[in-house]
Amino acid sequence: MMKHFVYGPVPSRRLGRSLGVDLVPYKVCSYDCIYCQLGRTKEKTIERKPYIAVERILEQLCQKLKEGARADYITVAGSGEPTLNSQTGALIHDIKKHTEIPVAVLTNGSLLGDSEVRESIMEADVVLPSLDAHDQEGFETINRPHPEIKFETMVEGLIDFRKKYPGEIWLEVFILDGINATEADAIQFKHWIERVNPQKIHINTAVRPSAETYARQVSPEKMSRFCKILGEKAEVIAPYKDLEKHERRADVEEDLLDLLARRPCTLDDISSGLSVHKNEILKYIGALVKNHTIEMVKKDSLVYYQRGPDKRNKKI
Repeated sequence: MMKHFVYGPVPSRRLGRSLGVDLVPYKVCSYDCIYCQLGRTKEKTIERKPYIAVERILEQLCQKLKEGARADYITVAGSGEPTLNSQTGALIHDIKKHTEIPVAVLTNGSLLGDSEVRESIMEADVVLPSLDAHDQEGFETINRPHPEIKFETMVEGLIDFRKKYPGEIWLEVFILDGINATEADAIQFKHWIERVNPQKIHINTAVRPSAETYARQVSPEKMSRFCKILGEKAEVIAPYKDLEKHERRADVEEDLLDLLARRPCTLDDISSGLSVHKNEILKYIGALVKNHTIEMVKKDSLVYYQRGPDKRNKKI
């Protein structure tokens, strides 16, 4: 079966219609964030190498564009930390030769302390890094980084990147109830954010199933108070309104439910079974968990999805 490195376009709360590009294998990352919708990190690393050849990615992307795929952004992101791919810069450069669609980089920002990494994403039109903690303790609790990554090195790298980068930075602050969402936390975040000086600040929370069940969603009221403290550049990221009406494909949802009626599956199982990229599957899973059509069950280090108790078929 051919591996797909380009997926979508999928609806994004931050980027509209996003045509996603995978640069690393599933869950190869420098972090193991407690809120990650893709589950726990399988390979935590800071080693940069050509995990996936850019020629293969570019071939699939060009095919998608020839087929008429329309997108607001081509988003370098996917199933792990994209800047771990040592050919990130070459890919962005080549993408811009083939299309006028702007390129966005969705990154955790962990490697921006490295000048080569900063240089590799300079040609992107928008960079969307994360800042989920305001000190080392919170950094270790929330992001669970590779042991060689320290909070101050990471955030100073982001500040250095901002000084030279000609495009826009939309900084995401991911807050979790009982962990980093108080007004006192917001004041501490503000200190670092003012030094980064992004064009936009996006306040987000756990609206989809997370790697850890204790990574809990923050209420709209708390989100608003947190946002107000950070100032006029800050905004709460609302759900993408057109998702339910226009973007969901009945055949994918039907096949997903049929699969889960037979046995519990991980996200990896579902993606392989349906030949649909994990990030597309997540668009369905979030809504189905929310309305209790399916449920999430943790076993050891894995997260499984299964039909809800009142909708589960008899075993086949």
